[in-house]
Amino acid sequence: LYFLATNGGVTFGGGEPCLRPDFIGRFREQCGCDWRINLETSLNVPSENIKSLLPIVDTLIIDVKDINPAVYCDYTGRDNVRVVDNLKLIADQARQKDCVVRIPLIPGYNNDADRISSRAVIEALGFTRFDLFTYQIRKH
Repeated sequence: LYFLATNGGVTFGGGEPCLRPDFIGRFREQCGCDWRINLETSLNVPSENIKSLLPIVDTLIIDVKDINPAVYCDYTGRDNVRVVDNLKLIADQARQKDCVVRIPLIPGYNNDADRISSRAVIEALGFTRFDLFTYQIRKH
């Protein structure tokens, strides 16, 4: 009953689910179109993976960290070229409405001005759904 009442489905997250497009594709084949498939992703994966997933997923929850390449690299140790390219790919496929873009405040790495700037760049691509929050940095 819960599944029916919530238009049930599954959300793939943890690690990076977009590195396993074949598995997610096979999962879609098994569950059919009655199940919603959501992905929590950084989008820092090859564009081919995103191209193959867009036809089979319902929602993407995208954690962009920050659009500023220096902030992104400082926090993750990687560049964000793939992230930006994949945001453009999603926009080119007119799938912005199916995305929630997460822009965290990461203490010691970005600030509110950075988040405002990131949001403006992403809004210019047609994305409208945002989740703004603060990372909790725990010291051991």
